[in-house]
Amino acid sequence: MISAARWILSSLVTLIALYAFFFVPIGGTRTLWDHTRRILETPEAHELGHDIRTAGDGVATKIRREVIPSVLSGFDGGTRDDAGAPRSR
Repeated sequence: MISAARWILSSLVTLIALYAFFFVPIGGTRTLWDHTRRILETPEAHELGHDIRTAGDGVATKIRREVIPSVLSGFDGGTRDDAGAPRSR
């Protein structure tokens, strides 16, 4: 019963927050959604997005080239303890 009431209350608060974000004007006639869109459409935001994507691609490439092969080559299926001796099952 308490978990159902908590879920209902959480859902209600979330709906109120979403309504305010999309439909309640702040600072004039624009909503928070309008302000967010205008900020994300700036050249600086596009440049930041490009830089984040470039950095993410570099990390993904490094993981594919270095981390995954070293993990796969050293993978023993989890059958050894810290001292290197096989564990009894």
